[in-house]
Amino acid sequence: MTYSIDRARQDVGRRLREIRRSAELTGVQLAELLSWSQSKVSKIETGRQTPSTAEIRDWARVCGRKDATGDLITRLNELESMWVAWKDQLHHGHSGIQTRMALEEEHVRVFRVYESMIIPGLLQTPGYARAVLEAANRRDGSAAGIEDAVEQRMRRQELLYRRDKRFRFVVAEAALRHRRGDRDTMTAQMDRLLTVAELSNVSLGIIPFDSSPPYLPLHGFWVQDNTSVVVETVSAELTLTHQSEIEQYLHVFQMASAGARFNSEARSLISGSVKRSSH
Repeated sequence: MTYSIDRARQDVGRRLREIRRSAELTGVQLAELLSWSQSKVSKIETGRQTPSTAEIRDWARVCGRKDATGDLITRLNELESMWVAWKDQLHHGHSGIQTRMALEEEHVRVFRVYESMIIPGLLQTPGYARAVLEAANRRDGSAAGIEDAVEQRMRRQELLYRRDKRFRFVVAEAALRHRRGDRDTMTAQMDRLLTVAELSNVSLGIIPFDSSPPYLPLHGFWVQDNTSVVVETVSAELTLTHQSEIEQYLHVFQMASAGARFNSEARSLISGSVKRSSH
């Protein structure tokens, strides 16, 4: 469904295979000319291994296609820029990540956000955010400063009160029920959702358990304007910028929204979660 890092690597490999075939070389012959193993050629062409810039230059040269080098290196750079490894970001702590996100969000006018298991960061209370970041620290084995990160996340929420920005959140009911922190933390978080839902530039939809949307994504994502999609995985943050990828996610967002409840129905689902958490 989505344009993944594997798909991007496969596209690079597919293009290299086309160049080899246009030179009328077999994989074995190309490997001999490059002094590589045949398995290396095969892995690159099938997307199981990412070539280096130097390897791309050599590949194009022996195939008589130096003219294709620039395009291939551009594809490689796009592939590499998709991923921002969490271990590199966490070098400056969670606070650094929040600061970077705030700078990027300053230029976004329309946010479309889907989350299946967590309340979106722009809607979190300090207590809920703290619980989420503590869990991330345990996952990554990081000792990054949580309090600074919580403070930065709260500052990011000033965006919600900007008249020049629009927000459309679609959240699965599971996110309301899955506890982060203690009972009081969840109660305060549900109250926060009810308050934010009243803002004129915010649309908050809840997908109830008994809903059957045309398609329900299993991972969260943020579509920023019509220019990029941000997906957080366990190991990295993936930023998609190809128009075809963005259109796919916009379509998926519409399908998920079709199963969501808005306005009074959304508030009813949120209030119901508050009652359950108090029992």
